[in-house]
Amino acid sequence: MRKIKRFLILAISVIFIAAGAVNQGFSSFFLSLPFVIIFIYALKGVLIKTKIVSIIIAAIIIMPLAWKHENNKIIYPWIGNEFIASCGWEAIQYEESYTGYSYETLVYKGADINEKYVISKRSVPCDVAWELTRVFVHHPDLNTLYYPVFSIAGYESTISGYELNNAFKYQFLKHRQISSSNELQSKWTNNLSLLMLWPVIPILLSNNCNFFVCI
Repeated sequence: MRKIKRFLILAISVIFIAAGAVNQGFSSFFLSLPFVIIFIYALKGVLIKTKIVSIIIAAIIIMPLAWKHENNKIIYPWIGNEFIASCGWEAIQYEESYTGYSYETLVYKGADINEKYVISKRSVPCDVAWELTRVFVHHPDLNTLYYPVFSIAGYESTISGYELNNAFKYQFLKHRQISSSNELQSKWTNNLSLLMLWPVIPILLSNNCNFFVCI
């Protein structure tokens, strides 16, 4: 019975550590740290061979998920895919202090541009495929905003999740299987990362309980 209990604790800990490894939210891996401690504590007193095997299995599961998020195809399976863009795009080089990144920013004609921070502008060639090379995230107001990076005619440029959603909406940019920025991340890793909401689960359960007049 004790062995089964220990196995369950180890398995649950690995699942929550894996959830932290794929978490793209502002808390990143931080909320998985208690489960790392639980995992280590659960191995206390077991045979050295069991410890080694358990650590190896955990590493095999977690390392591929945690490795280089920006170009990790487990998290962002569409990396390497080509997107079709309409004519009318510009690449704006803003000051890095303004955007927080060094890439050019892709904007469609008519979009608002803060000229104060513009270093340079150039037109993006028409009828050229946009290849997704990586995805990074920013967290304005603690939200998760995806920034895909595209290779276009030898240049790498990015676009914010908000603008990407508008581009999909108005058919300025097309992909056969994606229609929003959130879909850049694989569904299963996104669902797994929701386990990082564990600190607020008691609050959510309490609110639901009050809603249904639980006693």
